[in-house]
Amino acid sequence: RFAAVAVVPPWGTKGSLKELERAIKELGLSGVQMAAHYGNLYLDEQEFRPHFKKINELNVPVVVHHTPLPVDFGSLCCYTNLRRQYGRCVSQATAVGRELFSDMFEEFPNLKLVHSMLGGGFFAYSNMLAPKITGKDAVERFQTEAGKINKYLENNIYFDTSGAIQWGKIQLECAVKVLGADHILYGSSYPIRRDWFSQGVDFVKRLDIDEESKSLILSKNAIRIFNIKR
Repeated sequence: RFAAVAVVPPWGTKGSLKELERAIKELGLSGVQMAAHYGNLYLDEQEFRPHFKKINELNVPVVVHHTPLPVDFGSLCCYTNLRRQYGRCVSQATAVGRELFSDMFEEFPNLKLVHSMLGGGFFAYSNMLAPKITGKDAVERFQTEAGKINKYLENNIYFDTSGAIQWGKIQLECAVKVLGADHILYGSSYPIRRDWFSQGVDFVKRLDIDEESKSLILSKNAIRIFNIKR
């Protein structure tokens, strides 16, 4: 019932790349885990390209775990819930946005990144970041790359719930509507509230979405993306 992922230093050294390949090919692990950023470096930076090149070759997904704070975090540190909850969202949404606007998926088209915390609530920002623009505006202030960004969202970016109950019913249903049930994986987290952890599956089953969407979120997406043999 368990499928493990590999955690190795992401700096692309000879030893790290060898261990990464061993983890997938010899140990049979199902993917790789990374953080949303390392120090001040987000995942689109050149320092991580050798690591991603190997992952792209191995054709396994990457679970991008949230970090408690974004890089510029001073203003969020004063209040615990702002730091622990909103800080995670800012960190993840920033990571997703940088990945989408960089060229990393052109270089590594096989990469599949599964972002926790629903990508920091990315469903709320997706249309703003890739607006559906028709005609020519007098003031061209936005990057007109919506087609490319949406292609990356379709092929390369996925999201896990990281505790379904904490989002609330309406928000999670909105996420499914915006992102698509085929791009959301059920995820929990611990230590968090015990009811968030223990009652999350039942919470998804009670959502006002069709049964196939529930099945995709609770199992089928993970089986497909991580190539889990049953």
